[in-house]
Amino acid sequence: MRADAKKKTLDAIKRLEGLTAKLHQLVDEDAYCTKVLEIALAMQGHLKHIQGMVLQSHLHTCAPKNLSSPKAKEAFITDILKVVGLSQRS
Repeated sequence: MRADAKKKTLDAIKRLEGLTAKLHQLVDEDAYCTKVLEIALAMQGHLKHIQGMVLQSHLHTCAPKNLSSPKAKEAFITDILKVVGLSQRS
């Protein structure tokens, strides 16, 4: 993983951990439902952000070496599509 993406990903994970603790607290305290939903949606946003950063880093770091041969290229593309849920091929 690229160093810049790694730092940003770790920072986002820390924020996600904070949100997870807050969500746990709110549920434990029987907080108002929309507040619980607000935190859960914020967590989804952070997860999507993390996914995007990791995918972008992967394409920058792993794509060049995996696009060198037709067989490696096909496996790489299949792997990417599988991970992002765009294909059911295995």
